[in-house]
Amino acid sequence: MQVKKITATLLAVLISLTLHSQSVGLVLSGGGAKGLSHIGVIKALEENNIPIDYVAGTSMGAIVAGLYSIGLSPDEMITLFRSDEFKSWQQGQSEKMYETHIYRRDATPELFGATFNFSRKEKKINYTLPTNLISPYPMDIAFIQLFASSSAAAEYDFNKLMVPFRCVSADIVNKKPYVLRRGGIGEAIRASMTFPFAFKPIMIDSVLMFDGGFYNNFPWDVMIKDFNPDYIIGAKCSTNPTEPDTDDLLAQLENMMMVETNYNIPPEKGVLIDGDYTNVGLLDFEMLDAMVQKGYELAMKNMPEILQRVRERRSAKELSEKRLAFRLKTPQVIFDNINIIPDTLRKGKREFIINTLTNHKKEPVSFEMLKRGYNRVVASGFVNTFYPTARMNKDSLFDMTIRLSERQPFRISIGGNISSSSLNQGYIGLEYRHFSLYPWKVFMDMNLGKFYTGVSLSLRQDFSIKPLLFYEASFTAHRFDYFRGSQTESYLDKLPTSIEENEVFGNIKVGSPVDLNRSIIGKFSITAGRNSYSYYLTDNFTSYDIPDRTGITYVSPSLILERNTTNYRIYPTSGIKQRLSLGYAFMSASYFAGSTSDEIRSDTDIINNRLKLNFFSEVYHSVNKWLTIGSVAELTISSRVVLGDYISTLITTPSFQPTPHSKTLLLKGYRANSFLAVGVNPIFHLSNSVFISTLFSYFQPYRSLIKNSNGTAGFSGSFPKGDFMGNIAAVWQSPVGPVSISASYYPEADVKWYPQFNIGLLLFKNKSLNN
Repeated sequence: MQVKKITATLLAVLISLTLHSQSVGLVLSGGGAKGLSHIGVIKALEENNIPIDYVAGTSMGAIVAGLYSIGLSPDEMITLFRSDEFKSWQQGQSEKMYETHIYRRDATPELFGATFNFSRKEKKINYTLPTNLISPYPMDIAFIQLFASSSAAAEYDFNKLMVPFRCVSADIVNKKPYVLRRGGIGEAIRASMTFPFAFKPIMIDSVLMFDGGFYNNFPWDVMIKDFNPDYIIGAKCSTNPTEPDTDDLLAQLENMMMVETNYNIPPEKGVLIDGDYTNVGLLDFEMLDAMVQKGYELAMKNMPEILQRVRERRSAKELSEKRLAFRLKTPQVIFDNINIIPDTLRKGKREFIINTLTNHKKEPVSFEMLKRGYNRVVASGFVNTFYPTARMNKDSLFDMTIRLSERQPFRISIGGNISSSSLNQGYIGLEYRHFSLYPWKVFMDMNLGKFYTGVSLSLRQDFSIKPLLFYEASFTAHRFDYFRGSQTESYLDKLPTSIEENEVFGNIKVGSPVDLNRSIIGKFSITAGRNSYSYYLTDNFTSYDIPDRTGITYVSPSLILERNTTNYRIYPTSGIKQRLSLGYAFMSASYFAGSTSDEIRSDTDIINNRLKLNFFSEVYHSVNKWLTIGSVAELTISSRVVLGDYISTLITTPSFQPTPHSKTLLLKGYRANSFLAVGVNPIFHLSNSVFISTLFSYFQPYRSLIKNSNGTAGFSGSFPKGDFMGNIAAVWQSPVGPVSISASYYPEADVKWYPQFNIGLLLFKNKSLNN
């Protein structure tokens, strides 16, 4: 009887061991772009039918583990990381399809800026310094897109995902790792990957979260504690902090904040897949293919041991069925309610945000519509923190909660241009933003230089959200001095050097987006002011001579259709800049002859009105990683305007100025009342921010301006010979602004080549009759 009992017991044990399925846990370390190798590890495991029952990771390992836990295959992950959308998120740029430029103002030469506010209680100025190098907004809304539906399908329980999941973030206040097991998976991953100064931190459970790698970069202990699998496969792509370099900020931060991580999985518990990842930077995501291949090869080296230790197998068909079953549970993301934190936010501000997010719709809105609205709120410039989370409600719709902090209302900007020529410019800008249901902004821009000096005050207010309507009012007083700003001893086209333009004018615009999604804006504009030009008709003048003077008083209404989606203020490499305008100028001019003018008499009653149609287009097409082809075209059709003499007529004649340098010269060969100009702009990329930009353009006037023997202006016959213009520049678009070495070529000019070195932005306010 005793023998039978023993035999039955042994048989039961053997049966239980046979029936018990072996579980496998996969642990992925942090490591920035090196963590892309984890995709290759998963690919190798799946090809060999090795099951993955649990996943855990930190930082980049959390991203890959999280994507796998919601059902993405290795190939789908590769497609995601290769996509233009991911590049936008990683670089902190809005996706092309969702970006908005309706709040974009005319470019200024700002290089540095800081926001601040006045504290009445403390009687001091509070400055806000940036906490991140990469804008978080594109990534934050993308995490809703990627994970909101899967989190809902799992009922916000990480154990109910397709593959149960854990990740580690860092609670730097209490100086300990923080493991999330419930909630939104996107929030958990976002916290785990938040490397200081690279990404903006977020709050979870009222705790400020940072990169989990600071305290546990390889959470195999979490895997054992939460899941206790029979076998652990670990993938390591990073090392403990090494001695930092004096110029490497990220390495210094790692050493200050990271504690040593234990990567040693006991042999009886599992295997560690490890390799050499030197010379791969934190953000080198362009090395996707190489990293995936490296992870795959390292996993295959360890595959004999894994196949020996793991007896369970999961076929591709079984895995596919498992993915499909989970995806069928994921609901469509449609938003019903939007909640703003803090609750103390004023009603008008809250209405502006919600109405912009939903495009003023009262019914539930799609994720696509809300994503567009999210980008518009960010582009408005009134928010600093704008972190969204999503939860499914009882009606199977989603509620969005946004944690918001306002941007400080004041901003000071400093910039300009440092040049090897006379084109040195200083710039100071001041800005005040008032956040309300109908927000408004006030700007003051001041420029000082030999060539250009000016001050401008402007106001913009949005007075409707649907349709979006706004008005802009501005006052500008500026001077272009071709004498003090002369770049050579002799001047182009043998014009005298002593030409000075002074403009004082006001402008009012009322506008609205014609196509909100494509950032096409329509405006009605009225400009009124007075321009004065002073000049000598010869370079042989003395301090006793009196210059010729021309004054123009004008009122100019116009209709404008424009869009600007270019990525840089000067030397752009992507986007579109187009402008179509139709305007009429009522002009009254006066001319006073100076002491160097012998043949022309003064005239105080010159009436010359002008009708002008202008179309300008600048478009960039990416051919491949190394080459972009840009195109430039401008068409101007306008009535003739003849003032008192040739020079004043030349100054007011429409011009073709496609490059920053060409805007600093009074080029006779590129001015005409009516003309067509075309150009091609090949750009050769050496890296993401360093490139060589070239421009080859041709200007064809309908009739050229000519100088009569008595010094007045006349016109040539139809379609005279046109002029070529060329430019080549080696450009580094640094984090604060461009650094360039350029050479401009004007073949018909007295001085044909203009080599220059510039640090900064050679930008000026638009001239009055170009508004």
